[in-house]
Amino acid sequence: MKPLFLFFLLCACLHAQDLNGPNSANNTAIAPSTTTAKDPRYIVEDEHFESGAGKEADQLAKEGKLVTYTQLAKSLPKNRAELALPAVAESPHSPTELAETLRHSTVAMGLRYQEPHSKKWRFMIGATAFAVAPETLSTSLHVMMIDPSLMREAQAVAVTEEGKVFPVTEIIASSNRADTCLIKVPGLMLPALPLRVGVRPGEAVWCMSHPDGFSFMFTGGQVARISRDRYDEKHQPALHVEVTAEYCPGSSGGAVTDAEGNVIAQVSSINNYDGFMSRDGKAVTGIVSARTCTAAEELLLLMKPGENDPVPLPTPIPKPKRRAPKS
Repeated sequence: MKPLFLFFLLCACLHAQDLNGPNSANNTAIAPSTTTAKDPRYIVEDEHFESGAGKEADQLAKEGKLVTYTQLAKSLPKNRAELALPAVAESPHSPTELAETLRHSTVAMGLRYQEPHSKKWRFMIGATAFAVAPETLSTSLHVMMIDPSLMREAQAVAVTEEGKVFPVTEIIASSNRADTCLIKVPGLMLPALPLRVGVRPGEAVWCMSHPDGFSFMFTGGQVARISRDRYDEKHQPALHVEVTAEYCPGSSGGAVTDAEGNVIAQVSSINNYDGFMSRDGKAVTGIVSARTCTAAEELLLLMKPGENDPVPLPTPIPKPKRRAPKS
C-alpha cells in the first residue's frame, strides 16, 4: 500500500505544478506576448502589451532617459548623412513567413504625453515604425510632432514584439513634403528592411502596423495607383502609393512591402470621401477611402546626404480674451 500511496502523491504534486506553471490559466503574471512549444504562434495581449510598455516608459522617464518632442525638434541637424542600406531581397516569402519577418523588424511607437491643460503624463500605443539600419527606424514625421489640441508635450519610445522599451533620442532626418523622418533609438538592433523602388499598380502588397492599438496587425491588398501630392507651394510634389491593404490611425509609419519583404511604401494617411456630385447635378452618397502611403523613392532620398526640413514646433492654443464688462 505504501508504494501505491507514494505513487498517487507524486502524481498529485505533478498535477499541482502543471496547474500553477507559467502556461497555466491560473497564472496571473501574463506576459505581453507568448510563444510556447505547445503553441509556437506569436500571441499578443494588447492590454498587457500597452500597460507594460507604459510602466517601462515611466521608469525611463524617472531615470531621465526620455527626450521631449520639443527637444527633438530643436536638436535636428541641419544636414543628414548617408545611411547604408541592405540589398533588395529577391526571394519571395509565403504570407506566414512574411508576417514573421516584418514583425521582427517592426516596433510599436509608444507615446508618453501630457494633455493640454494637465501636468499628468499618460501613455498609449499611437503609431508604427520599422528598422532601416542599426539603431535607426523610419516613421511618419507627423508621429514625431505635437498636436497642441491633444497634448502640451510628449516623449516617444519604441516597443518591440517582446515588450522591450527603448527611448527615441534623436531625429536624424526629416522631410515635410514626404511626411517622413528617421529616428535614432540607441541599443535597438533589429533586422533592417530593404527598400525597393518602381512598384506598379496591381502588385500584391502587405502591411504590418498597430491600427488603433491592435498590436502587430498584418494585412494584405494590392497597389491601387501611384500619385503625386504637393505639401505646399514651396515644396515639390511627393510621390505616393495608394493601396487597398487595410489600416487605420495607429498604423502611421508602418512598412508596406512586397512578397520578398522589400519596403515599397510607408503608411502616411487615410482620406475619406463621403459625398459626390454627379455630372447631372445629383448628389451621390457613399464613402471612398484612399489609403495613401509615402513611396520608397521618397524614403531613399532621406537616406542620402542632404538638407533636412525643420520639424515644426507646436503652436500654443491662444487663450480666449476676456472682454471688459459692459457698464
